Amino acid sequence: MKRGKTYSVPLWRVSVADFIGAIRRGTRLSVEQESLRRIRSGFDSVKSSLLENKIIYGVNTGIGDLCDKIIPPASLRELQKNIIVSHACGFEPFVDERVSRGVLFLKINSLAKGFSGVSPELVKKLISIFNNGISGLLPARGSLGASGDLIPLAHLGLLLLGKGRAYRGGSVQSSSALLKRAGISPYEFGPKEALALINGTEVLTSSAAHSVNRAENLFETSITATAALYEIFGASRASLDSKLHAQKPHPGQERVATMLRSLLRESVLCEQAQKKIQDAYVFRCAPQIDGAIWDEIKKAREAVEIELNSVTDNPLFFGTGAVSGGNFHAQRLAFAMDSLAISLAAFGKISERRIERLLNPSLSGLPAFLSPDCGIHSGFMITQYLAASLVAENSVLATPASIQSIPVSANQEDFVSMGMTAAWKLERIVANCEQILAVEILALAQAMDLMRRNSNIPLARFCPSSRSFFLRVRNLSRFLARDRVLGDDIRNIAHCIQNGYFIA
Repeated sequence: MKRGKTYSVPLWRVSVADFIGAIRRGTRLSVEQESLRRIRSGFDSVKSSLLENKIIYGVNTGIGDLCDKIIPPASLRELQKNIIVSHACGFEPFVDERVSRGVLFLKINSLAKGFSGVSPELVKKLISIFNNGISGLLPARGSLGASGDLIPLAHLGLLLLGKGRAYRGGSVQSSSALLKRAGISPYEFGPKEALALINGTEVLTSSAAHSVNRAENLFETSITATAALYEIFGASRASLDSKLHAQKPHPGQERVATMLRSLLRESVLCEQAQKKIQDAYVFRCAPQIDGAIWDEIKKAREAVEIELNSVTDNPLFFGTGAVSGGNFHAQRLAFAMDSLAISLAAFGKISERRIERLLNPSLSGLPAFLSPDCGIHSGFMITQYLAASLVAENSVLATPASIQSIPVSANQEDFVSMGMTAAWKLERIVANCEQILAVEILALAQAMDLMRRNSNIPLARFCPSSRSFFLRVRNLSRFLARDRVLGDDIRNIAHCIQNGYFIA
């Protein structure tokens, strides 16, 4: 495997961008001696507590509602193994490899801070697995976002035991074969180690971080598309005036207005077009609507970044001994993911409404459904059906998960966050929005081509950002002169949105 940048764990201030960079294929982790000293100190705290016959949850007791069951010293290692195998009851669908690799990174980074009571050997083993490009095949369902992502993380435990299946380089193989090929022996868990592995919010945090990163790319791409839409329709720039937005200074609103003013500052088409008394809301209220979505993305990123840098298993070990608490509870993250899901569901509806304006000849002045030969050819007619179906699906998925608590473990865990469900729904909504925006982007490029062909408006009349945007689209998809299958075009554009290809 090609080697990339090496990161020394623990990283103490990890942003979403740092996280995405740290888990790229080929990056490697190392652990410094000072960190190993802290890890060893926490591990020694567990051992000394056991020698003093102290009762520690999950170390010498059962778990969940079995916390009152004391485990004899001879059975402590068996308890840890049983924690893994009893919790590893998940199955497909699985999180994708990028999310899984992110989970492994976050678990390593958390344990390396030295508060979890695990041995340095466990951290070194996990680093070796990461550096060999191996990550667990983790089920996407089964976490309640409280007591940790128990079922998905237990499948990471299976990987350490040499059981189950795992990812490497885009393929899924047996864990035992992958470990053997990498020269890594299976691991035997000591006291607290399996519990430290399955406690924590790493699965939903990794999923959420990827979704926030994609949502930011989605948003930035959309603003560039909106600027092109302004030019196609000759919308007024008056609604972008900084004096207007200073009277309602929401950060996102001011940011969107500033971005659109910058993108359209050289627009001849907006300057010369016949102005209506007022433009439709998708133009006139773009700063207010899109800005509100940006504010929600920003809030979600702030919540995710706190979680990226947190230690979320239980109990934790400090100089005074074990402290049992609830850092594994993901309520804040669940609220953040639900709020972002609602905002992005609205984003998809806005994009679909812009598609309608482009396809409807009474609104655009362009050929019906953007077909140069409509009637025998349907043009972009049915792509709107795709967008509408995804909008409807998003509306269903936007129902909050964070209010759906179901008590478990004989009511010991009586209010759970459902954070993983919120993160899983958000991931689907982001993917749907990428496809909706992909339809809009293809329609925008088609409209610009038709303006060039039918209205003698050369590409040079468009402002630089719109020209660049158009050329990027045309690098991926050609003009629709006659009906053809557009599925691959939409998929490719959506993939490029995800990776930030269109961001000006």
